[in-house]
Amino acid sequence: MVALIDLDPRLDETRIEPGDDLRPLPLRDDDHKTHIGTSLKPDDRWMVSQTLIDNNDLFAWTTADMHGVSPDIVTHRLSIYKEARSVAQKNEKWAKKSVMPHEKIFRN
Repeated sequence: MVALIDLDPRLDETRIEPGDDLRPLPLRDDDHKTHIGTSLKPDDRWMVSQTLIDNNDLFAWTTADMHGVSPDIVTHRLSIYKEARSVAQKNEKWAKKSVMPHEKIFRN
């Protein structure tokens, strides 16, 4: 699967990817979890896990969790006219003698 950020030509830097296996770490419940690397030393893993669990109220899981942030910032609106009517795009009709697009790809 390709992330949209991978397609952004403005970004030349390489993205950091997890270097090892991850295990889930429930913070509040099974719906509110993060992941932690298995290559951490047990003491480090415990310390990071406890810090994340103790501070789980700092995570914003929904926009309602972001107290003090204006809804104008986190709300997406489409700029469309209410009076506009929807228009269906015409289907392309290919002549029987012409080559279909998928056939062009596989002929080479």
